[in-house]
Amino acid sequence: MPKHALPELGVILSLLRQALGWNQADLGRAAGTKQINEYERGRKTLTRQRLEYLIAFMGLPPEAIDAALDFQAEIRAMASPPRGAADPLSAAERRVEVVSARFARLMHGYARSALTMMTVEGEALRAREQAEFLWSLMKKRPPAARRKLVERGLRFRSWALCERVARESIRAAPNHPLEALELAELALFIADRFAGDAKWRLALQGYALAHVSNGRRVCNDLPGAEEAFARAKKLWEQGASANPGLLNAAWLPWIEAALRREQRRFSEAKKRIDEALALDQEGELKGKILLSKSAIFQILGDPEGSAVALAEAAPLIDPEREPRNAFGLRFNFLVDLCFLDRFAEAKAKLAEVRELAERLGEELDLTRVVWVEGKIAAGLGQTAEALAAFEQSRKVFYRRKLTWDYAVVSLELALILLAQGRTGETRRLAEEMLQIFRVQKVEREALAALQVFCDAARQETATVELTRRVIKFLYRAQHDPELRFEPETGAEAR
Repeated sequence: MPKHALPELGVILSLLRQALGWNQADLGRAAGTKQINEYERGRKTLTRQRLEYLIAFMGLPPEAIDAALDFQAEIRAMASPPRGAADPLSAAERRVEVVSARFARLMHGYARSALTMMTVEGEALRAREQAEFLWSLMKKRPPAARRKLVERGLRFRSWALCERVARESIRAAPNHPLEALELAELALFIADRFAGDAKWRLALQGYALAHVSNGRRVCNDLPGAEEAFARAKKLWEQGASANPGLLNAAWLPWIEAALRREQRRFSEAKKRIDEALALDQEGELKGKILLSKSAIFQILGDPEGSAVALAEAAPLIDPEREPRNAFGLRFNFLVDLCFLDRFAEAKAKLAEVRELAERLGEELDLTRVVWVEGKIAAGLGQTAEALAAFEQSRKVFYRRKLTWDYAVVSLELALILLAQGRTGETRRLAEEMLQIFRVQKVEREALAALQVFCDAARQETATVELTRRVIKFLYRAQHDPELRFEPETGAEAR
């Protein structure tokens, strides 16, 4: 007998095979052997290495062998020597035997559940590894060639590749909306051709269609996004019972929350965010969901709610693996702290944000850090530093034609000028901003708010309070064009 051969491994192979519902012929075909029956009957030696090879075709990791061996040992430990007729069991002993038998059945059920769980997880891991490899083959090809691969190759029609392509769509969405939509449509193309269970295919199609909805949203096609999401939700619900838990159910409410936010249905968006957080049991998406929650609070003019969400998300976003998300999170947290007048706390976190911006190396990121440095300096009474920072960031925003950013930083500058009694400079600044807003054809309500400030500056009646109100309004209005500025009441409404 070979050194690593164990007689009971044939029994273990039989146990694992039957627990998973495989017959000998199917396993033999998958593994390319006709020896399964010989192994299980002990007529041919089965080594540990060979057993690991065989069970891999059923989606099981090597650890399943140890789990089955432990279970077998437990059963043997429960066995007792047979008794003769002259040695009847006492009532107590019979009770022990009954309990032992019941315990054995429970152990068997537990073993089956554990093996089933290992099977699902093992298959998922293997499928995702394969999907990563397949995506590496696809990503450098043009869209038409990617679809041909799916049409011609069965291995390209897997749920895991659909999931992988959908996630690539999410990654592309912030900066490359057209690519994000193309990738989402490729994910749907894969889902439509999924060769597995028909009901499971429905859930997969719903999952992919949700990403199509997201792709349309970032391409500013809100009606198309709404239509796609309605179909996605219906398909997902129809196939929900067949989903073996491989796809994270939190994706759909998270994507819907982003859509409702763009539609300015903020109450619904918040509900979907909370639903997504509840469904994300493994915490896979929690950091990103909390970023979305923060964005909704910012639009609603609630910097405190935004700061709480960002503080909770911070430890979930790894700066090494996700530097872009880490920068956005920490930068927005500084802005919230400034709106809450917590300038000293913001200053203590400034160096980390600058370091992330320098690592990313983008001019706009660095410029926005300079702007927030100016806000912090102004809040701490460091006027000269604030003026220099505002002037520097203002020039870049003007050159890059970022109208909203330019207006906000100009108003921050106006606050300092007003405090110093420099009303003439404030008036010229206001007229300059108003002219730029008119040329850029900014939304009516934003233009009206700036007009109120400009009129007050001309009459030298502009106040620090009015300027701060206009700043907060513009900061929100760029994300919510229907927000109205109410100059008389000091309130904002829709």
